[in-house]
Amino acid sequence: MKKGFSLLELIFAIVVIGIIGTFAIPKYLETKDSAFVATIKRDITSVTTSIQSYHLLNQKLDNITDAIEINNKNWTVESQKMTFKENDKDCVVLEVTTEDGSKVLKQTVDKDAGTICGKLDKEGIDSTSYDLY
Repeated sequence: MKKGFSLLELIFAIVVIGIIGTFAIPKYLETKDSAFVATIKRDITSVTTSIQSYHLLNQKLDNITDAIEINNKNWTVESQKMTFKENDKDCVVLEVTTEDGSKVLKQTVDKDAGTICGKLDKEGIDSTSYDLY
């Protein structure tokens, strides 16, 4: 009577698990990156809309945190500037500046900063400016 697996059965099981892993692990990593890209896109949209609305109602914006609270895990927030870094490089920068006497929200995206930044570029998130009226 047999009480365990033979060496051949164990090798076959390991090979099958290895083959499944070669397909599953890259798909998992791709899904994880896609979810993170969606989160950053959502954050950019939320921040842009909140800053525009706050400035429209109050005619000023002293600090970005007056308009919105954002996850400090992903973003570095200064008074007039928010930065998402990937690989210690500025990937997305949202900054309130003054141009020609009016306030502008500048969005700068560096598609070469890393994988997430490249995917943001492919998703249509690029450098642009929004007037704050």
